[in-house]
Amino acid sequence: MAEKLNDQIIDSRRLFYFYHVAQAGSFSRAEAAASAPQPIISRHISKLEEDLGLQLLERHGRGVSLTPFGEILQRHAGTILNEMAETLAELDTASRQPVGQISIAASATIMSLYMPEIVTRFIAENPEVELTAVQASTGEVYSQLIGGKADIGIVLEVPNKAKFETEALSEDAMAVVISTNHALAKERSVPRTALQDLDLVLPAASHGLRSIINQYAAAGHLRMTPKLQIDSIPLIRAIVAKGKYATILPTSTAEYEFDEGFTVLPIKPALSRTIYAAYSKESRRLDLIERLMQHVRSAFAEGPAG
Repeated sequence: MAEKLNDQIIDSRRLFYFYHVAQAGSFSRAEAAASAPQPIISRHISKLEEDLGLQLLERHGRGVSLTPFGEILQRHAGTILNEMAETLAELDTASRQPVGQISIAASATIMSLYMPEIVTRFIAENPEVELTAVQASTGEVYSQLIGGKADIGIVLEVPNKAKFETEALSEDAMAVVISTNHALAKERSVPRTALQDLDLVLPAASHGLRSIINQYAAAGHLRMTPKLQIDSIPLIRAIVAKGKYATILPTSTAEYEFDEGFTVLPIKPALSRTIYAAYSKESRRLDLIERLMQHVRSAFAEGPAG
C-alpha cells in the first residue's frame, strides 16, 4: 500500500478547493476564499474524490460534512498547502537574487556628472546584476582598483599596462579657479610662469590631478609648493571663495562645483587631463565589465548630465 501511495500525486488545485470547502462547511461559503464559483469548486472536488477513489464529503441541504477520509485529508491539507506556498516564495526570492556582481569607483564629480546615466541604463538592461558604485578620491579609486575592490575605476593616469586594460573616455582642459575678488580676476588667462607665484590650494593625493599639475610645472621648470593640500572639493571651494587662494581644476569640475562668485581662467600653454576607464585583464567578470563599459562609453560620449 505504501508503495502505491508514493506513486500517487494529489492535484494542488483540487486540494486547495477541498481545503476551503472543508473549512467553510459549504460550497457557497467557500467561493470567496477560493476565488472560484461553486460549479468549478464542486467539479474539482469530485475529480479529487475520483483520483483518490474515496468519498471525502457528505453533501446535504445545509452544506457538506467530512467523511472519515475527508477528515484525514483535511488534517494534512493545510500543512501541504503552506509548504507549497513557502516553496514558491523561496523560489521567487531565489529568482530575484543577483546572478552577478560588479563595482565601479570614481571621484565625486564623475559620480555627479556621469554615473546617474551609467547606473540607470546598466540596471535597466541587467536587472539581475548587483551593481555597486563607490565614490572615492582619486587616490582611493586607484587603491580600490589595484586592491580588486572595484572592477572598473575611472582614473586620470594609466595604471600598470601589463595588468590593466585602459580606455580613454574624454579630455578636459584644466583651468585656474579664483574668487571674483582675487587680484587676477580681470585677467583673460594665466601663464604657466605665474602659477608659482599664486597661493595655491591643490589636491593632496599624488595620483590624478596633482600628478598632472606637477608634470606640467616640471615641463616649465617650475617648482610649485602649494600653501594648502586638500582632497575635498567643497572645502577647496570654501577657501578659494575667501579671495586669497587659487586652485587648478578641470573646467568641467569648475563649471559644476563653482557657481557665481568665481572666475575660471584658462592656462597658457594649455593644460588638459584625460579621463580613463581601467579594469583588470585577468578579472573573472570580463563579460559584466564589458556590459557596463558600453554604458560608460556612451555616457562620456554624450557629455556630462545637466
